[in-house]
Amino acid sequence: MMNDSVLFNADSETTAQAVTAILTRQGYRVFRSFDLRSALVGHAECECPYHGTAHCTCQFVVLLVYSAATGPVVVTAHSHDAQARLRVVQDALTQPDPHLAGQVMAALREARLTLPVTATEPTEVMADVR
Repeated sequence: MMNDSVLFNADSETTAQAVTAILTRQGYRVFRSFDLRSALVGHAECECPYHGTAHCTCQFVVLLVYSAATGPVVVTAHSHDAQARLRVVQDALTQPDPHLAGQVMAALREARLTLPVTATEPTEVMADVR
């Protein structure tokens, strides 16, 4: 199984908005099905499992992308320390249409090119084959 991801030098909200705008312009429908910051509104003192701090500042967003005929492609955006990794989820239970998944990955790469990049921080595109 393959999980394609793109690393951004921006937070999840900025990257999710950029990807959503690009996909919407291309005629796809994008729905936010989960947002960690919204889920934690009533829990001000939520310990961060990633950083071990008393207050979690991470963000995790799940986007569902649909074309007129197929979908969804599931995209997750996880950010911490001013970087976000957006990933097209593909596993045994989630096998999206390959054409739509390819279009979504192209939109992720396009969004990365439209956001400012800090020269001292790494930017990568990777495919993890498991």
